[in-house]
Amino acid sequence: MNTQLLCRPPSEHAFDAVAALYDSWFAVPLGRTVDELEKDLLYRLAQLHSGERALDVGTGTGHFAVDLAHRGLVVVGVDLSSPMLAVAKSKGSAVHLLRGDAAALPLAAESFDLVLSVTALEFVACPERAVQEMWRAVRPGGRLVVGVLNALSPWAWVRRRESKKQETPFSHAHFFYPWEFVRLLRRLGAVTWSSSVFISPHGAGLRWAWGLERVGRTAFRPFGALLVGRVTKWPSAHR
Repeated sequence: MNTQLLCRPPSEHAFDAVAALYDSWFAVPLGRTVDELEKDLLYRLAQLHSGERALDVGTGTGHFAVDLAHRGLVVVGVDLSSPMLAVAKSKGSAVHLLRGDAAALPLAAESFDLVLSVTALEFVACPERAVQEMWRAVRPGGRLVVGVLNALSPWAWVRRRESKKQETPFSHAHFFYPWEFVRLLRRLGAVTWSSSVFISPHGAGLRWAWGLERVGRTAFRPFGALLVGRVTKWPSAHR
Protein backbone atom coordinates (compact mmCIF):
# COMPACT_ATOMS: atom_id res chain seq x y z
CA MET A 1 0.00 0.00 0.00
CA ASN A 2 1.36 3.36 -1.01
CA THR A 3 0.60 5.81 1.80
CA GLN A 4 2.82 8.64 0.56
CA LEU A 5 0.94 11.91 0.83
CA LEU A 6 0.88 13.76 -2.47
CA CYS A 7 -0.99 16.81 -3.67
CA ARG A 8 -4.52 15.80 -4.60
CA PRO A 9 -7.38 17.51 -6.41
CA PRO A 10 -8.61 20.14 -3.95
CA SER A 11 -11.88 19.59 -2.07
CA GLU A 12 -11.82 22.62 0.22
CA HIS A 13 -15.37 23.50 -0.83
CA ALA A 14 -16.77 20.10 0.08
CA PHE A 15 -18.98 21.56 2.81
CA ASP A 16 -20.31 24.61 0.95
CA ALA A 17 -23.66 23.00 0.18
CA VAL A 18 -24.26 21.82 3.76
CA ALA A 19 -22.97 24.89 5.62
CA ALA A 20 -26.40 25.94 6.86
CA LEU A 21 -27.09 22.50 8.33
CA TYR A 22 -23.60 21.60 9.53
CA ASP A 23 -24.05 22.56 13.19
CA SER A 24 -27.31 20.61 13.51
CA TRP A 25 -25.15 17.50 14.06
CA PHE A 26 -24.11 18.83 17.46
CA ALA A 27 -27.75 19.10 18.59
CA VAL A 28 -28.51 15.36 18.42
CA PRO A 29 -27.40 13.08 21.29
CA LEU A 30 -24.80 11.19 19.24
CA GLY A 31 -23.29 14.34 17.76
CA ARG A 32 -23.25 16.10 21.11
CA THR A 33 -21.44 13.19 22.76
CA VAL A 34 -18.92 12.87 19.92
CA ASP A 35 -18.22 16.59 20.22
CA GLU A 36 -17.59 16.29 23.97
CA LEU A 37 -15.26 13.32 23.49
CA GLU A 38 -13.27 15.01 20.74
CA LYS A 39 -12.93 18.30 22.61
CA ASP A 40 -11.75 16.46 25.71
CA LEU A 41 -8.81 14.96 23.83
CA LEU A 42 -8.10 17.99 21.65
CA TYR A 43 -8.00 20.36 24.60
CA ARG A 44 -5.97 17.99 26.77
CA LEU A 45 -3.28 17.94 24.10
CA ALA A 46 -3.65 21.65 23.32
CA GLN A 47 -3.06 22.63 26.97
CA LEU A 48 -5.28 25.71 26.76
CA HIS A 49 -4.37 28.89 28.61
CA SER A 50 -6.65 31.91 28.83
CA GLY A 51 -5.23 34.96 27.07
CA GLU A 52 -3.22 33.01 24.52
CA ARG A 53 -3.50 33.72 20.81
CA ALA A 54 -4.99 30.78 18.91
CA LEU A 55 -5.46 30.10 15.22
CA ASP A 56 -8.14 27.68 14.00
CA VAL A 57 -7.26 26.51 10.48
CA GLY A 58 -10.25 25.16 8.56
CA THR A 59 -12.54 26.81 11.07
CA GLY A 60 -15.69 26.12 9.05
CA THR A 61 -18.71 27.35 11.01
CA GLY A 62 -16.39 28.44 13.81
CA HIS A 63 -17.45 25.57 16.07
CA PHE A 64 -14.08 25.20 17.78
CA ALA A 65 -12.99 28.82 17.35
CA VAL A 66 -16.04 30.17 19.16
CA ASP A 67 -15.59 27.64 21.96
CA LEU A 68 -11.94 28.63 22.38
CA ALA A 69 -12.95 32.28 22.55
CA HIS A 70 -15.46 31.47 25.27
CA ARG A 71 -12.62 29.82 27.18
CA GLY A 72 -10.68 33.07 27.19
CA LEU A 73 -8.35 32.71 24.19
CA VAL A 74 -7.89 35.36 21.52
CA VAL A 75 -8.89 33.51 18.35
CA VAL A 76 -8.46 33.88 14.61
CA GLY A 77 -10.33 31.48 12.31
CA VAL A 78 -9.36 30.79 8.69
CA ASP A 79 -11.36 28.91 6.08
CA LEU A 80 -11.66 28.85 2.31
CA SER A 81 -15.43 28.26 2.25
CA SER A 82 -17.44 31.48 2.14
CA PRO A 83 -20.74 29.76 3.10
CA MET A 84 -19.13 28.18 6.16
CA LEU A 85 -17.57 31.50 7.18
CA ALA A 86 -20.95 33.20 6.80
CA VAL A 87 -22.39 30.80 9.38
CA ALA A 88 -19.42 31.46 11.66
CA LYS A 89 -19.91 35.23 11.36
CA SER A 90 -23.60 34.88 12.21
CA LYS A 91 -22.64 33.61 15.67
CA GLY A 92 -21.46 37.09 16.57
CA SER A 93 -18.50 35.96 18.63
CA ALA A 94 -15.19 37.75 19.22
CA VAL A 95 -13.41 35.45 16.75
CA HIS A 96 -11.64 37.27 13.91
CA LEU A 97 -12.53 35.39 10.74
CA LEU A 98 -10.49 35.37 7.53
CA ARG A 99 -11.01 33.71 4.18
CA GLY A 100 -7.80 31.94 3.24
CA ASP A 101 -6.09 28.79 2.05
CA ALA A 102 -4.55 26.47 4.65
CA ALA A 103 -1.59 26.05 2.32
CA ALA A 104 -0.96 29.82 2.14
CA LEU A 105 -2.13 31.35 5.39
CA PRO A 106 -2.57 35.15 5.21
CA LEU A 107 -0.90 35.60 8.60
CA ALA A 108 2.47 36.58 10.00
CA ALA A 109 4.98 33.92 11.02
CA GLU A 110 5.32 32.87 14.65
CA SER A 111 2.27 34.84 15.79
CA PHE A 112 0.20 32.21 17.66
CA ASP A 113 0.66 30.26 20.88
CA LEU A 114 -1.69 27.55 19.60
CA VAL A 115 -2.53 26.52 16.06
CA LEU A 116 -5.45 24.10 15.90
CA SER A 117 -6.86 22.29 12.89
CA VAL A 118 -9.68 19.75 13.13
CA THR A 119 -10.89 17.70 10.15
CA ALA A 120 -9.44 20.10 7.59
CA LEU A 121 -6.38 18.29 6.19
CA GLU A 122 -8.68 15.65 4.70
CA PHE A 123 -9.91 18.23 2.21
CA VAL A 124 -6.82 20.27 1.27
CA ALA A 125 -4.87 19.59 -1.90
CA CYS A 126 -1.42 19.38 -0.25
CA PRO A 127 -1.49 18.28 3.40
CA GLU A 128 2.30 18.64 3.80
CA ARG A 129 2.21 22.24 2.61
CA ALA A 130 -0.72 23.05 4.89
CA VAL A 131 1.06 21.56 7.91
CA GLN A 132 4.19 23.55 7.13
CA GLU A 133 2.11 26.72 6.93
CA MET A 134 0.47 25.98 10.27
CA TRP A 135 3.90 25.32 11.78
CA ARG A 136 5.17 28.62 10.40
CA ALA A 137 2.42 30.39 12.36
CA VAL A 138 3.39 28.78 15.70
CA ARG A 139 5.50 30.83 18.09
CA PRO A 140 8.58 29.26 19.73
CA GLY A 141 7.20 27.49 22.76
CA GLY A 142 3.77 27.17 21.11
CA ARG A 143 1.85 24.10 20.02
CA LEU A 144 0.39 22.73 16.82
CA VAL A 145 -2.58 20.40 17.43
CA VAL A 146 -4.16 18.58 14.49
CA GLY A 147 -7.16 16.27 14.34
CA VAL A 148 -7.94 14.11 11.29
CA LEU A 149 -10.42 11.37 10.43
CA ASN A 150 -9.00 7.88 10.94
CA ALA A 151 -9.12 5.44 8.02
CA LEU A 152 -9.11 2.49 10.45
CA SER A 153 -12.26 3.58 12.28
CA PRO A 154 -15.75 2.21 11.54
CA TRP A 155 -16.80 5.86 11.16
CA ALA A 156 -14.60 6.13 8.07
CA TRP A 157 -16.02 2.90 6.66
CA VAL A 158 -19.58 4.19 7.02
CA ARG A 159 -18.71 7.56 5.47
CA ARG A 160 -17.01 5.89 2.53
CA ARG A 161 -19.99 3.62 1.94
CA GLU A 162 -22.43 6.52 2.05
CA SER A 163 -20.30 8.57 -0.35
CA LYS A 164 -20.42 5.73 -2.90
CA LYS A 165 -24.20 5.86 -2.89
CA GLN A 166 -24.47 9.63 -3.24
CA GLU A 167 -22.31 12.74 -3.24
CA THR A 168 -21.40 13.75 0.33
CA PRO A 169 -18.76 16.07 1.80
CA PHE A 170 -16.62 12.95 2.26
CA SER A 171 -16.77 11.82 -1.37
CA HIS A 172 -13.35 13.35 -2.05
CA ALA A 173 -11.90 13.27 1.47
CA HIS A 174 -8.61 11.60 2.34
CA PHE A 175 -8.93 9.51 5.50
CA PHE A 176 -5.60 9.18 7.27
CA TYR A 177 -4.01 5.99 8.55
CA PRO A 178 -2.42 6.48 11.97
CA TRP A 179 1.10 5.84 10.71
CA GLU A 180 0.88 8.35 7.85
CA PHE A 181 -0.63 10.96 10.17
CA VAL A 182 2.17 10.57 12.71
CA ARG A 183 4.78 10.57 9.95
CA LEU A 184 3.34 13.80 8.57
CA LEU A 185 3.69 15.56 11.94
CA ARG A 186 6.99 13.94 12.89
CA ARG A 187 8.73 16.00 10.21
CA LEU A 188 8.21 18.94 12.58
CA GLY A 189 9.35 17.32 15.81
CA ALA A 190 8.36 14.84 18.50
CA VAL A 191 4.68 13.86 18.25
CA THR A 192 2.29 13.17 21.11
CA TRP A 193 -0.84 11.53 19.77
CA SER A 194 -3.94 9.53 20.61
CA SER A 195 -7.43 9.03 19.22
CA SER A 196 -11.00 9.66 20.27
CA VAL A 197 -14.53 8.29 19.73
CA PHE A 198 -14.82 4.53 20.11
CA ILE A 199 -18.60 4.35 20.06
CA SER A 200 -20.36 3.10 16.93
CA PRO A 201 -21.32 5.56 14.18
CA HIS A 202 -24.85 4.19 14.58
CA GLY A 203 -24.93 5.05 18.27
CA ALA A 204 -24.17 1.66 19.80
CA GLY A 205 -22.28 2.16 23.06
CA LEU A 206 -23.49 5.74 23.51
CA ARG A 207 -24.46 5.05 27.10
CA TRP A 208 -20.93 3.87 27.89
CA ALA A 209 -19.14 6.43 25.71
CA TRP A 210 -16.77 7.75 28.39
CA GLY A 211 -15.84 4.29 29.65
CA LEU A 212 -15.13 3.16 26.10
CA GLU A 213 -13.10 6.33 25.62
CA ARG A 214 -10.85 5.60 28.59
CA VAL A 215 -10.22 2.04 27.44
CA GLY A 216 -9.88 2.98 23.79
CA ARG A 217 -7.28 5.72 24.29
CA THR A 218 -5.18 3.27 26.31
CA ALA A 219 -5.57 -0.05 24.51
CA PHE A 220 -6.98 0.74 21.05
CA ARG A 221 -5.32 4.02 20.16
CA PRO A 222 -5.05 3.29 16.38
CA PHE A 223 -8.82 2.83 16.00
CA GLY A 224 -10.58 5.93 17.36
CA ALA A 225 -12.58 7.94 14.84
CA LEU A 226 -10.47 11.09 15.28
CA LEU A 227 -6.68 10.98 15.36
CA VAL A 228 -5.20 13.88 17.32
CA GLY A 229 -1.54 14.84 17.41
CA ARG A 230 0.49 17.62 19.05
CA VAL A 231 3.92 18.98 18.19
CA THR A 232 5.55 21.65 20.36
CA LYS A 233 7.86 24.19 18.76
CA TRP A 234 10.59 24.23 21.36
CA PRO A 235 12.74 27.40 21.39
CA SER A 236 15.81 25.34 20.42
CA ALA A 237 14.09 24.47 17.14
CA HIS A 238 13.77 28.19 16.48
CA ARG A 239 17.49 28.81 16.57
